[in-house]
Parts: sequence; structure tokens; C-alpha cells
Amino acid sequence: MDFNRRRKSVPTAMELLRRHGGRLTEADVTGLSAQRIADAARAAGVKIPGGDETRTMVRAELRKLAGLPPQPGDNAPAEFVPARATATAVPTTALTAAHLDSLLALGLPVVLVPTRTAA
Repeated sequence: MDFNRRRKSVPTAMELLRRHGGRLTEADVTGLSAQRIADAARAAGVKIPGGDETRTMVRAELRKLAGLPPQPGDNAPAEFVPARATATAVPTTALTAAHLDSLLALGLPVVLVPTRTAA
């Protein structure tokens, strides 16, 4: 279940950052409604986050991407490590044209690393 939350949070956060022109304040992140997060998820081509935990991960990821400090209310699970602003890992199996467009729109370097799948 955590895997699906993480898989949704990265592209959704990237889409939200793109929509804000790469510039966000803490007030922007805190003020995000469930509807705006759902709209961004749809645009990014991922399933809409259906719970508070996933929306919390989206906000935590968005803070990282925007270079904002983490907030105590993020409550991200210990194993969830949000991506840095200059490097975002997205499994290629989940990478779609919408994800790539969102990445490229940010003007950040994109590196695709092929890996072997477990047999």
C-alpha cells in the first residue's frame, strides 16, 4: 500500500509544482485542497489520492521539490524518503508521457537509469 502512495505522490507533486511555475510558498502547500491535489493527479496520469496519508505524502514531496523545510505535520512514514529537488526517482514502469512532460517542464535534469527487474 505504501508503494502505491509513493508512486502517486511524486508525479502529483511534480504536476502541482509545474502548475505553480516552480515557485511555491509554505502557504501554497498548506492551502492545497483535496480537489486541487486530485486534479493534479489526474493531469499527471495517476490514480487520485483517496486518503489523508497519500495527500500528506504529496505535500511532503512538494515541500522537498520546492526547497521548503519539512513540517512536523507531514508525518511521512520513516521509510518514505521524499526526492530531492534535483533528483526524483520514478520507476520506469510507472513513467508515462505525462510524467516526463512534467519533469521536463520544471527545467531540471532528467536521468533515466535502466535497472534489472527481479526474476
